[in-house]
Amino acid sequence: MNKKVYLLSAVLALSAGLCFYLRLSFGGQTIRPEFDRKLWRIEIGMNVSGKGERAKVRLTLPKDTERQTVYNENFENDAMSFTITENERTKNRIGVWQIEILDGTKNLKYTLSAQLKSQTFIIPPDLTLSPFPRDNAPPEFRVWLDPSAYIQSDNKTIRRYLKKALGREKNVDRVMHRLFDFVRGQVNYKTTKKSKDAIETLKSLTAACGGQARALAALSRAAGIPSRVVGGLILEPGVKQITHVWVENYIDGKWIPFDTVNNHFAFIPEHYLELYWGDVALLRHVGLSKIDYYFNVGYETMPPVDQPWSLYVIPVHFHNLTKTTLLIPIGALLVAISRLIIGIPTFGTFGPVLLAIAFQEVSLGPGLLFVFIVLSLNLMVRRLLDSLKILIIPKLAILVTMVVIILISIMMISVQLGERRMLYVSVFPIIIMTWMTERFAVLQIEDGTLAALKSSLGTVFVACLTYYTMELSFLKVYLFAFPELLLLNIALLLLLGRYTGIRITELQRFRDLHKIHTAKKP
Repeated sequence: MNKKVYLLSAVLALSAGLCFYLRLSFGGQTIRPEFDRKLWRIEIGMNVSGKGERAKVRLTLPKDTERQTVYNENFENDAMSFTITENERTKNRIGVWQIEILDGTKNLKYTLSAQLKSQTFIIPPDLTLSPFPRDNAPPEFRVWLDPSAYIQSDNKTIRRYLKKALGREKNVDRVMHRLFDFVRGQVNYKTTKKSKDAIETLKSLTAACGGQARALAALSRAAGIPSRVVGGLILEPGVKQITHVWVENYIDGKWIPFDTVNNHFAFIPEHYLELYWGDVALLRHVGLSKIDYYFNVGYETMPPVDQPWSLYVIPVHFHNLTKTTLLIPIGALLVAISRLIIGIPTFGTFGPVLLAIAFQEVSLGPGLLFVFIVLSLNLMVRRLLDSLKILIIPKLAILVTMVVIILISIMMISVQLGERRMLYVSVFPIIIMTWMTERFAVLQIEDGTLAALKSSLGTVFVACLTYYTMELSFLKVYLFAFPELLLLNIALLLLLGRYTGIRITELQRFRDLHKIHTAKKP
């Protein structure tokens, strides 16, 4: 008995348990996913092209508030200088990228994590409008009573619509309900290329979220209520280019949100991320010939957080790659169990794992079909090459070339059939299939066609098992939150390394020997 192996396995298991305990006790994490508490991952990507002169890009950045916590911020600047400033009037955080001469294209990325919660507000039922709102408002809030270029609260048109909506009403709660219902009921939602100001919105009675927000802000300011436009993102998993705008009014010492487009009165949902306050642009730039931007949004249900030793600090666009990498040792464990305990032959230890990763890219059905076509055609080509009696290295090179020809043919056929998934296959599955073809050919030469077929079927079977295991969402979540669990993986592999028992597939082979051994017993 090798005690060192068992001792090392125990140490690794205890180390994993200790790390697990520390995360639960002092790291703020929980042992189970909290599906009502999302940890959002947001990536804002910008591809900027210059025209050979000084260039600057300004992006408003989210801040911590009562309802949103922002952390794990990461900036990719692509050799441009970067600073963060704060606007004195609006108090917005602004990220500024600049370069003296921009000739070509730069890729900029801003990633962050955010934990959000919904908020509901109650307007005091006995609160009335102030006859002198500017005198009673704190100095820093008076800017939200003044008219602006797009929120013309002192315009006669705005005053006329205000009188139409309110009449003589002075109660703040009822005033806000009437203004909210007026904008929501009278202004139809319609997306436009250019956002409308308050007057245009009320005259045409059609506008997108920006126009509706400006109309409500103008009416609120005209009524004597400090009001500001708020811009942000409605967080939903996926890639998008659309932002959203709503209004916050300063009532009874609090900024209270109102979203006429989505019918949220004095309420803000948990998936609203605030990016800026005031009627400003999310993104401004000078000296550019072109700019493209996108928002890539995802979330985790396993909190938290902002610890420096957490994998959550990795930029969001690396999360999927990290999760796949963490699953490779689990796949290796499955291969070890399949070969040592069950006795399934495979092409090496990592062959089924790599094939499973390739299946994840093209999905299981097309992946299996591709394997079947490649191995079948290569088997036929191999017999043809054997009859020509050429050397093994040119023979293998020809088989590799056949893999590429088969893949190109399948891609062309898939286009004709309207199935474009195969067009997005990366070079990785091609490499895996080429390697598998070579292994099949070598094994066929060394041990015969039957042995090569058995190893092929075994590799595909274990690859399917690994594929379904790697698709388990809870496994991805737990390994990403608790990567120390891989120490347990090593401990199990060490124990497997001491296994010398009979394999399950060999039970039939040694059945007669077992009967003889049993018969000899008294």
